[in-house]
Amino acid sequence: MGHTSCCESSANKKSLYTSNSTDQNNIVTSIITDNNNNQFGKIDNPQNVKPSTNNLTNSDSIQNNEIRASNVSNSSNSRSRSSYNENNKVLLRGTKSLFTCIDTFEAHEDKIVSLIELSTGNVVSGSYDCTIKIWDINNKNCIKTIQSSGKVLCLLEFEPSMLLCGTDENIIELWDINNSNRCLFTFEGHLLWVNCLVKCDKNYFASASNDSDIRVWNWTDRTCENVLKGHSNCVLSLICLKNGNLCSGGVDLTIKIWDWINGTCINTLTGHKKWVKCVCELSDGYIISGSDDKTIRVWDDNYQLKCKLEGHTKSVRSLCQINNNLFASASFDQTIKIWDINNMSLFQTLTGHNANVLCLMMHSSGILISCSTDHTIKIWKN
Repeated sequence: MGHTSCCESSANKKSLYTSNSTDQNNIVTSIITDNNNNQFGKIDNPQNVKPSTNNLTNSDSIQNNEIRASNVSNSSNSRSRSSYNENNKVLLRGTKSLFTCIDTFEAHEDKIVSLIELSTGNVVSGSYDCTIKIWDINNKNCIKTIQSSGKVLCLLEFEPSMLLCGTDENIIELWDINNSNRCLFTFEGHLLWVNCLVKCDKNYFASASNDSDIRVWNWTDRTCENVLKGHSNCVLSLICLKNGNLCSGGVDLTIKIWDWINGTCINTLTGHKKWVKCVCELSDGYIISGSDDKTIRVWDDNYQLKCKLEGHTKSVRSLCQINNNLFASASFDQTIKIWDINNMSLFQTLTGHNANVLCLMMHSSGILISCSTDHTIKIWKN
């Protein structure tokens, strides 16, 4: 092993080690463990790009019951000593500030699975209690409740005040937020639950379902113009990429890239060992994916695997980019993890939810919002 640097121990913290090693295929692995070899995080880097961890330094003090990690050598096969507190929050030094929970809303009577921001800045939540709630985040109150026909699985504001809602009734409802007493239109075609909704352009949106199909809808004509077939099982995640293509993930363990205009699958990404629950595009064009296999995989703009991040102890359910330096992941392990994009390393672990964290969204005001099986919405600020 390489050198080991020591830091002072205290009653409420233990020793934490970060180790880099290289196998016979020149694959670099960085592992975070304690002195009992309990693992707290891991990065596999198949392209042999060593994590840039030389900027980590020992914290001079404990603030908010959190401790920054100590210096980690960037050399292969090195082991350096760090610290963590009793809540196992491992943090990296830098100009980025830490997130704390500033508000909690007792929002719904069942699990909350969807969050979006409206053009007005208000936030909409969708729940298994069959309601859609609109929230004034500044005044911390619910300003409207819409009763859906079924469990609300996904939401999309296609135009200002025009809200689409996917349900377990296999339909997509259209609501005018300014007149929430009636559903304006119902899009029908899916055979099973509608899990995802995404805007393709000013005239089209797409939906993904447990029936394994992705449908492309004409907003003006209210008709389905294309059905994208390729997944062999439920489609659980769907986003529109900056280049205009769609990206989906599902129960068949694959991530697919689609030309939705031509209706063709142009690439299939494989590697996850269990269901792909979420996909997200970073500002540099990289795609990140989360899975029931507890990992986050990072794919470059050529759709090649860049690295694999480990740290969550259960399924990764949601991903969102915070800024150019950070992204967040939510998990069934009841935590939210903040990751450093530049180093692809753990920055902070947020705790507070007492059940599965199901959805994350970044608000235009700079706050991070999460929702959970515990029926709450939490507001996080750095």
